[in-house]
Amino acid sequence: MDIETSSDPTLLLPDYSTISDSNFTQMLLTLMPNIMNQNEFMELLNHKEILIFIRELTKLVNRFNYSQLQHEQWSYYYNLGMTEGIWNGRVSKKMADANSMCYTYGRSKNLIKQRLDKYKLQYKKAQEAINEHMKKAPISIDMQNLTTMINNLINKDQNQLRLELERRKTMLRLDAEEHRPVEKFYVLKPRQTEINSAKIIWKAINERENIIHEIAIFKKWLAVHAQESTYSLHTEHIAEQTITKAEEIVQHYTKIATIEKNKLQSTKSHHKNADLLEPIIHAIFQRVNNMQQRRENELQAILTNIFKLTPVQHINYQIKRQHD
Repeated sequence: MDIETSSDPTLLLPDYSTISDSNFTQMLLTLMPNIMNQNEFMELLNHKEILIFIRELTKLVNRFNYSQLQHEQWSYYYNLGMTEGIWNGRVSKKMADANSMCYTYGRSKNLIKQRLDKYKLQYKKAQEAINEHMKKAPISIDMQNLTTMINNLINKDQNQLRLELERRKTMLRLDAEEHRPVEKFYVLKPRQTEINSAKIIWKAINERENIIHEIAIFKKWLAVHAQESTYSLHTEHIAEQTITKAEEIVQHYTKIATIEKNKLQSTKSHHKNADLLEPIIHAIFQRVNNMQQRRENELQAILTNIFKLTPVQHINYQIKRQHD
């Protein structure tokens, strides 16, 4: 689900055409404004032509809102590119593998402009379709209250979609910033020993974050299934052992990164240009901080998609990162 929604956010878009009449009616009733009479509204919904009109209006507003969200999203990308120069970029796969990084990032200017035009046209057409459909509104319907009800329903149902689009904004920036400290590091012309240490540190941190993700997902999975009849004391014991072993691996990778950092700092006394060493170390760990932020955002998205958590429902997935 996480992979699919990352490439196709329409999978997070509610499809009101597949919902039964009774379920659709119930969804509307739960979001009725207080000033509306529920009995009168239910009576209206018993008329097939009125229910069809409302369902079609809901689908049109749903598509309009989606197009607007996407237009706002691509406007953000465009403004980010214009103000901060975050467009598409890439490094060789060999370079990416050596430095534990993605080889592509950002969006091209042409692609962003195409998407802006596409969604601007989409929401204009959707607005026109809504206006045309509203001309068919039955005289017995209070359109102001109905519109409020439909908007409330769609805002609720598109919440996960909005969260996914916000995540993409954050990830675009973090992906781009992931490359900046790496570029800055090499611009400083580090010695080969410093390059080797940087690669070791970045690889260790990358592997550590992978394990932290696995622990977090496993813990949440256990919490979800703990009440099932097949969940026994034996299962719990095995789970605890697994988590303990995984946390030991996390600390192992933390230790590798710490040793390399200490090794770098210990060379300052006999460095040809000691003043250059501090910015080199800073660039290395600026990249480490960005790696952690990026992976934490990824993890929250995975937990949200798999377990339907909201952002305030963070589980305790943080593993103590000693000596970062």
